[in-house]
Amino acid sequence: MARKVIIGSRGSDLALWQAHFTKRQLEGLGHPVEIVIIKTKGDQIQHLAFDKIEGKGFFTKELEDALLAGTIDLAVHSHKDLPTTFPLGLTIAGVSYREDSSESILIRPEAHDKTRVLGLCQNARVGTSSFRRKSQLLHLRPDLEITDLRGNVPTRVDKLQQGNYDAIVLASAGLNRLELDLGELHREILPTDLFIPAPAQGVLAFQVREDDADMRHIVSRIHHVDVKEAIYAERAVLNRLDGGCLLPLGVFCERKLEGFQLWASLQPLDGKPFRRVFLRDIEPEILAQKTLTALTREENRNVFISREPELASSFSKQLRDYGFQVEAFSPISFESIEIRHIPFADWVFFTSPRSVHYFYQQEIQLPAHMQIAALGSGTAAALLEAGITPEFIGQDEPTSEVGKKFLAFAAHKSVLFPCAEKGLRSIQMAIQDAAEVHDVPVYRTVEKENVQTTAADILVFTSPSSVNAMKDQFRSGQTFVAIGQSSAEALTSAGISEVHIAPFTTLAALADLVCGL
Repeated sequence: MARKVIIGSRGSDLALWQAHFTKRQLEGLGHPVEIVIIKTKGDQIQHLAFDKIEGKGFFTKELEDALLAGTIDLAVHSHKDLPTTFPLGLTIAGVSYREDSSESILIRPEAHDKTRVLGLCQNARVGTSSFRRKSQLLHLRPDLEITDLRGNVPTRVDKLQQGNYDAIVLASAGLNRLELDLGELHREILPTDLFIPAPAQGVLAFQVREDDADMRHIVSRIHHVDVKEAIYAERAVLNRLDGGCLLPLGVFCERKLEGFQLWASLQPLDGKPFRRVFLRDIEPEILAQKTLTALTREENRNVFISREPELASSFSKQLRDYGFQVEAFSPISFESIEIRHIPFADWVFFTSPRSVHYFYQQEIQLPAHMQIAALGSGTAAALLEAGITPEFIGQDEPTSEVGKKFLAFAAHKSVLFPCAEKGLRSIQMAIQDAAEVHDVPVYRTVEKENVQTTAADILVFTSPSSVNAMKDQFRSGQTFVAIGQSSAEALTSAGISEVHIAPFTTLAALADLVCGL
């Protein structure tokens, strides 16, 4: 007869969902299963912020005590809640599939502003007790008022609906699993590269006694090896920083065809500026060590970026906060191209602040039916400065994802792109199979006669034209970075054998990549 399994779980709705999910899996293998509810310190103390509760593991200790005492056989945890060290005699025998790892912001209707980063109005009051979430919220939106928020997921949502906050931040995994009725609340799902989740977020951990070989074998049958491999790097960074769930650390790792890629953020506890990095490697162990080094080192290298200072300000600020010396100038100039005809289109999609400038300087009057789209927060801000509110804003994320989201509005419609005469066309290529695309060149690039020189350690190029204008200055020992494939190909043609390419074509992605080098 198959062994009966006693599962220990916290009593919250989400914890019980997790326990019942595991119960169904084990029953599918033929095991009778019983769930025992155990209250933890984190459940019992609801009036204090997390930093006021002594010790680590305040959502796990009582479950672990029950395991060691033998009153339960298996503890099911949200993996992100686990401390980096376990009591002697316990081990993680397996992990679940990975639910959506992202964060979600739930926003009251009156506080929703789609033209701003995170979808929040100016000075919005946001509820969260997570140090990691607080640090990233203030990095992206320094104007926000952050207020502590405790309680299980339904309780937090209820407090928001009662008007105690303008918005709250929750793990998307919990919202997806509980399928709560959110009423009129707006839900903004944040890309994992923009708002970096906790290590192992969205994954369940199956904890057993180390000497219970039978239970370890049972759990191995529901274990997801591929998930374990990716979250190994995330948990390794947490462990080497000697952190628990209180550490303001975000780490997200995922497997790609060429290996693993990882984003990490850290608010150092010694008062140093907030840090974000992006790295790649084929080995999770090496990736974790590289990440630890990138997050903690003292930096003093010189970086050049081929953008005018005012257009590279966000990039420069992130690097200077990190300790880099930054010089920004463009080795090319720009000329306006007269627009003689505007094709019929349902949408006008602007992909850069420069395209906004050169389009509207010609005092174009668009037909009332045309809707406006913007790629990224910088382009949206340029439109707002011109007195135009875009109906669609593609967040600072991979262009393929922006394309998918935009096609929800524009599939089988016509889209006009004001653009450079020889632009990268990333968004156009992402949507051209499902929408009618029209390019309208509004400016061209021209190489300057007297190009400024640089002796920077790291050279960052944002266009093929910039590469061609400066290739005679390249020297050995420099590190080369490209915003996208076209710029990388130009560097390769100029004789550069190793080029680091940003994960997608935004200044934010470039900054994360350089900080991780």
